[in-house]
Amino acid sequence: MNASTTATARTSRKRPLPEPGQPDKFNAIQKVCAILRVLAQRSPLRLTDIADTTSLNKATALRILNSLIEEGFVSRVTGAKTYELGQEARVMAVGARRSVDIAELAQPSLLRLSERSADTALLSVRSGVEALYLARSVGSHPLQPNYLQIGSRRPLGVGAGALALLVWLPDAEIEAVIEVIVPRLAKSPRITPKFLRERIAVARKAGHTVLLDAAFPGMGGVGVPVRDDAGEVVAALSIGAATDRIRRRETELADMLKKEAQVLARAMAQAPKNVRSAKGVS
Repeated sequence: MNASTTATARTSRKRPLPEPGQPDKFNAIQKVCAILRVLAQRSPLRLTDIADTTSLNKATALRILNSLIEEGFVSRVTGAKTYELGQEARVMAVGARRSVDIAELAQPSLLRLSERSADTALLSVRSGVEALYLARSVGSHPLQPNYLQIGSRRPLGVGAGALALLVWLPDAEIEAVIEVIVPRLAKSPRITPKFLRERIAVARKAGHTVLLDAAFPGMGGVGVPVRDDAGEVVAALSIGAATDRIRRRETELADMLKKEAQVLARAMAQAPKNVRSAKGVS
């Protein structure tokens, strides 16, 4: 199965909005954030797509979009019935890159990893109970996990990098995360709470994570944590590839990733304090 020809995985959300007909327990700010989040990941989008992805009704989504257009955070695409992020949102993104530049610091490591492995190298950070992919570099092998795009989100544990962000959390926090993400695991039936706990135990002994045919059939990954100078996990580096390529080279790939994680940790420690990590991404 060629992953590059499969549809892009549907956007996951930090807090799923209520299904149509259910009581609305989410405030206006959360609805605005849901719309901005989906536009940041996939745009331009039609009103119907925005409403469906955020579980908002069209009237509510349109009202919020109109307000965001007035403030410059969203714009309508000229000549099309679609919406995209506006100039104000882009200005904020530029400002964020000045203070949260781990993606730029990681780029040399990602390039080396993708070149040496011929597979896709990824940088992810934690965002609530999700992993957010900030950067990637695609290798030369014809089969790549192209369903993982910059800006994609996955529940913690769904993917080698996402699992690396979960493994080294305190046990009580891990259990809380697992409890929250259970409803989101329907599209990855192999990934159950029991499965996650087993993989966490294995990863803690090995110092790296590995998932095969779990998040996506025929594909796998290896991941490692990236720690700051205080020893706290602030990001994860991972390599995604066809399952057989991961199985044959797990130790080799893990060693490559651990080496680059150390390189990135040193780069963060040497950078100005305002560009050290992406902690607090939301």
